[in-house]
Amino acid sequence: MTRPDTNNADSATDAPAVPAFGADDGLTPRQGRAVEALLREPSLTRAAAAAGVNERTLRRWAATPEFRAAVLRARRDAFGQAVGLTQRYAPVAVATLVRVMNDPGAGAGAKVTAASVLLRFGRDGVELDDLAARVEELERTAAAPRRAVPSRAVEPVEAADDSVDEDDGDADEPDDASDEDDADEPGGAGDDGGADDDGEDAP
Repeated sequence: MTRPDTNNADSATDAPAVPAFGADDGLTPRQGRAVEALLREPSLTRAAAAAGVNERTLRRWAATPEFRAAVLRARRDAFGQAVGLTQRYAPVAVATLVRVMNDPGAGAGAKVTAASVLLRFGRDGVELDDLAARVEELERTAAAPRRAVPSRAVEPVEAADDSVDEDDGDADEPDDASDEDDADEPGGAGDDGGADDDGEDAP
């Protein structure tokens, strides 16, 4: 009995599994099969044939929000599984590149290519770690409660400005009143007094 080669990256057991969709996702069994076919087939026509539905029917389903959401969710799940496989075989890929660089029989071009890939892989890893740290710091800063100190500091200043304006208004009013009194007293009183005196002295 032959055992499957679990160390081979091309083994069928390593292929990302297509998630099943059905009534739990608001889809009929035929629509669930159509979602799975869309992930496996390169075109909508071939997906419709694989799912056993009319192409026009599949296009009509694809226009509904529930079906589109199911397709997007299936693609994310499948992509997540693919990313998991790349992480699984990353050490094997690195070891292969190292073997090529150290192989005396390998050509200079192959060695340079292997070295370049390794350097780029290491640089990208450092940049991703730095980006993840920055995002984490931004999320922590955004989640921290904001202090209301600036707003409390601004309010007294505005109140002080209002009080100054009111004082200026109060200070101006007496000046206006005093100006009016000063203008009326000499003219009005003098004229009246003069008229009375002229009246008394006439006889």
